[in-house]
Amino acid sequence: MLHLLSELNTMSVILAFGSILPWAFFLYVLHPGTTSRKLLLAFLALCLGILSTKVILSLHPIIWPEVDFKPKKNVTMLSQTVYISFIQAGMMEETFKELFIIVMGLLFAFNRTLKTWTKDIVLIGGFVAFGFSLIENYVYISKDTTKIFDMFVGRTVFSSNIHLLINVCFSLFLLKSNEQSKLSDKLILIAYGYVLAIFQHGVVDFFLLPGSRFGSWLSTAMFVGIWVWVVRDMRKYVYQET
Repeated sequence: MLHLLSELNTMSVILAFGSILPWAFFLYVLHPGTTSRKLLLAFLALCLGILSTKVILSLHPIIWPEVDFKPKKNVTMLSQTVYISFIQAGMMEETFKELFIIVMGLLFAFNRTLKTWTKDIVLIGGFVAFGFSLIENYVYISKDTTKIFDMFVGRTVFSSNIHLLINVCFSLFLLKSNEQSKLSDKLILIAYGYVLAIFQHGVVDFFLLPGSRFGSWLSTAMFVGIWVWVVRDMRKYVYQET
């Protein structure tokens, strides 16, 4: 991956940006707030998302020096897929994305007087996801130029989509924690959002890694379910008049 990132391909870069543009446009336009503040938060969060890929790529070979997809003795392909989906991908990626969301949120989307998160945490969460997806999508799109359009469509519809949904879902849990009076209850709710993010990521990867049509259908069904959940909560916590 590091080698691919060192040799940028213009077409792949354009397609990588295109893979996040539709989702980024709607999240940005629909988000309440002034244009100048939204631009600043979106840009900074996008950069943090890009930085998260660098951190993950740097730590991955240290934590997991080798990834062998061939089943070892007494280890099934199923167990390896579960391990890669939930631990190596889900936990690793979501830990750093969520960490960056919280850090930036504390700086730009936290009311220190009221001790509550503001709606801007959702914009931050979404654009951290876009920054991560931008780099990840570039890597995959540039891998095989013979199927570049198919890869572009797949990364746009599935990858960018699920990263956005997972991070927005987590950000909404931060907003929901405002309803809790005790600090312990707030932390429990945030921890629940973090675990849920890992679970969502792991389940999607588990169904998509084998590359089966049935797995794609299940992932799509999950997308629809999370979309319904997220849209409902966005209308309640973000788009409502205050």
